[in-house]
Amino acid sequence: MTKPFGSLTDDEVQHAGRVELRRVVVTDDVESWDLLLYAAGGLEPIAVDAFSLDELRRVNPPSSRDLADGVAKVVLGCHGLRRTEPWTMARDASTWSARVAPVPAPASTA
Repeated sequence: MTKPFGSLTDDEVQHAGRVELRRVVVTDDVESWDLLLYAAGGLEPIAVDAFSLDELRRVNPPSSRDLADGVAKVVLGCHGLRRTEPWTMARDASTWSARVAPVPAPASTA
């Protein structure tokens, strides 16, 4: 069952294997995105987060995909995850995916 990122358990985070960014709505001023997390080898997402990007008409703005990547980094980082490879774009240019892994805990110096 898919749930919000904030409801993920530690066990689910440890078994995460892939993340996907999907651009779902595009207008002149706003883009809506979904961030989906899949277990390693899983076909159904275990978590989803939806967000919107606005003010896309600024002078020299970063690409909306770069802005979405920044949101993804923050959300994944809050759950102790990070991308382990560059984004791969789907043929329809509306979905990007990458592998993820838990961030290793720092070594203890006792």
